[in-house]
Amino acid sequence: MSENGTNGSIYFPERLHSADEHLAWWSTVPVPDEVLQSVMDDYSNSRVVTVNSIVGKYQRMQKQPEWSDAEYAARVKDDSLDFDRRVQQLKERIPEKLDRFAVRDAVRTHLAWSYRYTLPADEQAKVEQAQVTVGDFRGTPAEVSTHYAMPGFAARHPEAFTRLPDDNAAVRQQLAQLRAQIDAVDTTTKKMYVSDMVEQGYTADQIEADLRGERPGAPVGGRKALKSFKKG
Repeated sequence: MSENGTNGSIYFPERLHSADEHLAWWSTVPVPDEVLQSVMDDYSNSRVVTVNSIVGKYQRMQKQPEWSDAEYAARVKDDSLDFDRRVQQLKERIPEKLDRFAVRDAVRTHLAWSYRYTLPADEQAKVEQAQVTVGDFRGTPAEVSTHYAMPGFAARHPEAFTRLPDDNAAVRQQLAQLRAQIDAVDTTTKKMYVSDMVEQGYTADQIEADLRGERPGAPVGGRKALKSFKKG
């Protein structure tokens, strides 16, 4: 049993006992490049999801009986503008582009925040209140996670940090491509073979029998063979 956090990975992390140990371990744990590339590629979508998860969906207020139509319209306009301002403020807090020099520590900080529940309650509070710097941003782990749109990525890719990458995916894709190529060659060869049998005077039934591995018998001749295809 490891007691000092020397084992583990982002997929199977260590369970530590203090906020200091927890933050120190997560600040150095290796993050595979495949994960980082996925975060970079999905950042624009993750940013949108993060913003929407915080501000929620705009809902038009209900009209109260004592409001006139003009007053209701004015209230709706003000409320809509206030909502738009909140959205814009969040967009300004979350950069449009993800700093590739910060993404590794952004992932680490987000996971440190996500796994804080493994600590005793008093140590969880210390993690929540800690100040960390990632890139050009400093804040609590939750603030850092939000700043880099990590909640949106985690929502869109719930298994990205918990399931090991499938190293055989590329091999399976190559096998599928090879099978498709073989099928294409097989189809072309079969067409050429059938065309040759037709020219020799075999009927459609004889050709089907031959393709099944049965003896087709002697060819019946061009006209009879052509007639059999017309019937088919």
